[in-house]
Amino acid sequence: MFLMKYIFLFFAFVASSLIVYSQDNSAQQTKKNQSTSQVDKKKSDAPKNVVQKKKNNAKKVDSTKKSESVKVANKKKVDTKKANKKTVKPKSPYESDSDSFVAVNEIDNIVARNLKLRSLKPARLCSDAVYIRRVHIDLCGTIPDEKQTRLFIADKSPDKYAKLVDSLLASEKFTYRMTMRFGDIFRIKAEFPVNLWPNAAQAYSRYIFKSIADNESYAKMIEKMLVSEGSNFRNGEVNFFRAMQSKNSKSIASCVALSLMGMRFEKMSEADQHNLSAFFERLAYKSTKEWKEEIVYNDPTKRTQFIGMFPDASTVSLASHQDPREAFAKWLTKKGNPYFSKAITNRIWYWVFGQPIVSPVDDMFSENKPANAELLNYLAKYFESTNFDIRKLCKHIVLSRVYRQSFIPRCEPNDAKKYFAVYPVSRIDAEALVDIICQITNSAELYESTTPEPYTKFPAGESAVALPDGSITTSFLELFGKPSRDTGLDSERVCNPSASQKLHMINSRHIRSKIERSPYLQGLYKLGGDKFLNGAYLAILNRYPTPHERASFFKIQKMRTKKERNAVNCIDFAWGLFNCEEFINRH
Repeated sequence: MFLMKYIFLFFAFVASSLIVYSQDNSAQQTKKNQSTSQVDKKKSDAPKNVVQKKKNNAKKVDSTKKSESVKVANKKKVDTKKANKKTVKPKSPYESDSDSFVAVNEIDNIVARNLKLRSLKPARLCSDAVYIRRVHIDLCGTIPDEKQTRLFIADKSPDKYAKLVDSLLASEKFTYRMTMRFGDIFRIKAEFPVNLWPNAAQAYSRYIFKSIADNESYAKMIEKMLVSEGSNFRNGEVNFFRAMQSKNSKSIASCVALSLMGMRFEKMSEADQHNLSAFFERLAYKSTKEWKEEIVYNDPTKRTQFIGMFPDASTVSLASHQDPREAFAKWLTKKGNPYFSKAITNRIWYWVFGQPIVSPVDDMFSENKPANAELLNYLAKYFESTNFDIRKLCKHIVLSRVYRQSFIPRCEPNDAKKYFAVYPVSRIDAEALVDIICQITNSAELYESTTPEPYTKFPAGESAVALPDGSITTSFLELFGKPSRDTGLDSERVCNPSASQKLHMINSRHIRSKIERSPYLQGLYKLGGDKFLNGAYLAILNRYPTPHERASFFKIQKMRTKKERNAVNCIDFAWGLFNCEEFINRH
């Protein structure tokens, strides 16, 4: 309905313009004809000597007119030359004009060498407006507010990027964002088929959240999970051995390979599958008197001398009292391990940059070659040199020249995306998208789950990114690709656009009512004019409107009467910004 309204307005404007133009031309032509007939009549009635005098005067006038026309023509030529000199291509709101590629860190040097080898041209630097929006979404799943955007764009200090990134990495929103990411791969879900149950799911999520909030070494966080024992309600980390569809040693080994090593268990040889599963054969489970509580423990009846083989073909021999899981955890998290650091750095690069080095991100077998092996090796070593510090790795990536590239490619698009010659465009994650809409409109969503018991209900205003349980969802989150967390595969999250998503953004009362009731947008409506226009663009798209967009807005405003320039029209305008590709995509 709203789309038809805008189409109608457009054609009405074109039609009215044509009518006015036609009427003006007709009036001018009529006036010209009347004036000509009057002159002809006067000429026929005048005496011959007067006629002759007029002819002489006419010649003088013609001569004067000719000289004046020559001057005007010469002046026009000069003005045209000046205009051509002054004509400058309109500045893009998305990227800088500079073609230079100045390396900020070693990531840039490695990518630049690979691009040069392949004769690919990197994209230009993105604008500051694009950068502040991008880094907020990628690190925190939010966007900056109007004031933050204004200040960042106006700031000319060279260290503003590092200051911005440090503030985001120190925020609670970054911790929630990373907890959500790990929740996807560790299958934190209360309901079928994982069946953690709500208490355990929340305990597991709290363990991940606290580890990231405390900036604990990623290697230490994983080592604790692999050797954990105890109650699933009280020791959140033991749920690593419960968040799977079956609880035998083979299923555990499959989850370890996928989540921690980036490998598909089914692609391993039978011998390798058996060797990996052997490290977890002593694990056992028992229930307690508390409903759905379960104890994970190392079964003493299975304690025998253990001889095992790691995935890199190295071996280990253990006495009967030693836990094979401890040996595996130390081997896995050791610096230089060929699987561990590469698997997580590939994931974090993908989470932040949007395009993995090895694709799919969780299928890192030898035949699946990385797009840039040197980059993967470097990031893994850098991560190890920081003692597996997730924040330092994220900062290293987002401050690089490669990350700050525009999303507009300057070479073949597919190659540019694959080899990191451009920042890839992708739809914003479902959880982040609904949080951003609520942030701008000062609205809230209600999240609850009535299965399984105990019922889970969060207070209004809870962030979708912060939800601790994958079972808790809404129709919006499902429509926009929130993962089910059944398998831990990256492919469960779907960020591809669809017609249904478009229809929801355009037609649903869910989105329209948020815009209409927004206290912030209502305040902008009252300001009107340029203040409203700048405020709407800065709040929704995090940039100022271009001269063309500004001119179009005021042109439409002039078409309307003072009575028509009300909040309804402003709501329609804001609704249009919410429905543009620039809003819904990471770019």
